[in-house]
Amino acid sequence: MDNKLSSFLDKDDCYFIHYASNGFYNGSSPAPRISCIVIYNLKTDKGYRFLINDHTDGNSLEQAEKLTLENFKMVFDKIPNVSFIHWGMNNNGFGFKAIQARAKDFGIDLPMPDNDHLFDLSSYVAYISEKKLSIKQVLWFNSLLIGDDYLDGKTEAEYFNKGKFDEIYRSVDLKVRGFADVVKLIQENKLKTDAPYRHDDGLTKEERRQQALKLAETREKMIKDIYEHNRKVQAHNERIMAHNEKIMEEMENIEPEYEEEHHLFFFDFDHPLISMFANWFVNRK
Repeated sequence: MDNKLSSFLDKDDCYFIHYASNGFYNGSSPAPRISCIVIYNLKTDKGYRFLINDHTDGNSLEQAEKLTLENFKMVFDKIPNVSFIHWGMNNNGFGFKAIQARAKDFGIDLPMPDNDHLFDLSSYVAYISEKKLSIKQVLWFNSLLIGDDYLDGKTEAEYFNKGKFDEIYRSVDLKVRGFADVVKLIQENKLKTDAPYRHDDGLTKEERRQQALKLAETREKMIKDIYEHNRKVQAHNERIMAHNEKIMEEMENIEPEYEEEHHLFFFDFDHPLISMFANWFVNRK
C-alpha cells in the first residue's frame, strides 16, 4: 500500500469526507449551495453529518445552509490537524474550494486543507487500476452499492431544489462509508477494478449495443404477447360466466309441472347444469 495512505490511516484525526451541492463551482459568486457534508473516522467508527435539513426548523433555507457551514467550520476549530481522505475534491469545480467559496458568501472564514492533510482516493484507485474509475463503478465492482440510496451528482443537485435532503444525506453517507470499505479492500489487496463480468464474445461495442437493443425489443414483445393472451383468456372466461348466468336465470323462470308426491331429485356436483335439466325432464308432467 502507498506509504502516504498508510500514514493517513494511522492518524487518529483522519476522516473520510464527501459532500453534495446543487451544481458545479465556476469561480463566480454566489457559489453552488451546499446541502450536505459527511465525514467518517475509520478508527473510531464514528461519522458526523452537516445537513441543511437539520436546521430548517424556524429558519429559511439560506439560514439553515449558513448554520450547516458554521457547524462544519467547527471541525477545523476542534481538530486543528484534521486530515481528509476524499474522492476528487481537490478539483476547481467540485470540492474544498467550492465549499470554501460558499462559506465565504455567508461571511464564514473556512480553512482550506493543505496537500499534506489531503489524500485523493480517486487518484490512488486510478493509479493501481491503471484507469480512471467513477465512485459508482468502484462501489459496484466491489458489491458496495447497497439498496437504492446511491445518487449521482446530477440527481443530488436536482434533489436540492426538491427539498429531498434526507435522500441526499443517505447517498453521501453511502459514498463516504464506501470509501472506507474500499480502503479496507486495498489493505487486503482485494480491491476489484473491473466489472464482475467480461465480454469475450468478440463483438464490437456497437454490435453489443445492437444486440442489447434487439434483446430489449424481444422482451418487450414477449411481455405484450403475454398481456394480450391473458386479456383474451379473461374475456373468454367472462363470456362463459355470462352465458351460465343466463341459463340459470332461465331455469329459475320455469314453472314446476310435477305433482308433489311424484317429486324425484338427484344432483351431480360435477355437472350441475345437466343435473338441473335431468330433474326437470324426469319430474315434468
